[in-house]
Amino acid sequence: MEKKNGFMLFTLLLAFVLTLSCTGEERKKVKQDVLHIAAAANLSYVIPELVEVFEREYGEGAVMDIRVTKASSGSLTAQIRNSAPFDLFLAADTGYPRALYRDSLTVGEPVVYAAGIPVMVYRPEVEGDAGVACLTDPSVEKIAVAQPDLAPYGKAAIEILSGSGVLQQVEGKLVYGISITQTFQHVVTAADAGFIAASLLHGEGGRELKKAGMEWIEFPLDAYDPEGLQQAMVLLDPSNATAVAFFKFMQGEKAEEILKKNGYRIE
Repeated sequence: MEKKNGFMLFTLLLAFVLTLSCTGEERKKVKQDVLHIAAAANLSYVIPELVEVFEREYGEGAVMDIRVTKASSGSLTAQIRNSAPFDLFLAADTGYPRALYRDSLTVGEPVVYAAGIPVMVYRPEVEGDAGVACLTDPSVEKIAVAQPDLAPYGKAAIEILSGSGVLQQVEGKLVYGISITQTFQHVVTAADAGFIAASLLHGEGGRELKKAGMEWIEFPLDAYDPEGLQQAMVLLDPSNATAVAFFKFMQGEKAEEILKKNGYRIE
């Protein structure tokens, strides 16, 4: 009986070791066969088109299993610091990529690929033509803003409100989203007005806003710090050939054309 139990234990241990070995090989294969992109939330409606065009351009020689994780730049940076398996990081500013570069978590320095544009969207009953001053009206009860500590567009919104001299008057009305896409949902479903990325006025986002009857205004560059909305990217894994190819693609004319027509400035 003891011999039988010993043989069974040996068999289980052998199976466990083999399973670990196979798992390791599978993980290695997955890493090689997949491109993981960490993308700032403001890219939500443009990243599918960028990926589609990239696949057409590089489809013959690149791995086409491309997975995109969208969140605030701050959240994605925290995930990268905690060893999330991303190969490329497309941020909504330059600060987060620079911080990762300083800590030797990237391959090379950050590269600016676009600049974001903040807009204020509002319901038709709000006198939006008056600019942000309309937000002080008692009829405006909720103003959606992305969390400034996590999302660069939230920081830009606070700069616009502060520069216009209305921040203290409307501070109690601010409803914070953890990303610009969550802020967008607050705008569509519950808020009277809000600050989002111009890129969210396009595609499915634009259709949602139109359905909700929302209007919008853009701000001049001197209303906020435009450098704060320069969007940079960093390469995280140079061994992934598709990541390297996508990194180069994002610096080319076709990517610039797509970004420009979807609410970004190209500098």
